[in-house]
Amino acid sequence: MWVERNHEHPNYARMDYVFRQHHDRYRRYVDVHGLTCQACCGRGCHGYDSDYGQAEPCGWCETTGKVTRWLRGLYLRTMRAAKR
Repeated sequence: MWVERNHEHPNYARMDYVFRQHHDRYRRYVDVHGLTCQACCGRGCHGYDSDYGQAEPCGWCETTGKVTRWLRGLYLRTMRAAKR
């Protein structure tokens, strides 16, 4: 994440800006080169919306429904280790 000089009072506006720029770049990249996220089956969230609120966003694909090839490999390795 963004390294701040003043650790007592982080610049939340700057951190939000940097995250939004990252998310926009990630979304543009996976729209062209991405693979379907296996964690959420391409929905971008776990479960479905219900009367109690929105579904939980997927952390693997950043709610885009697609992942990079490297993230797909990381997901498969993590699930293989969890299966053991």
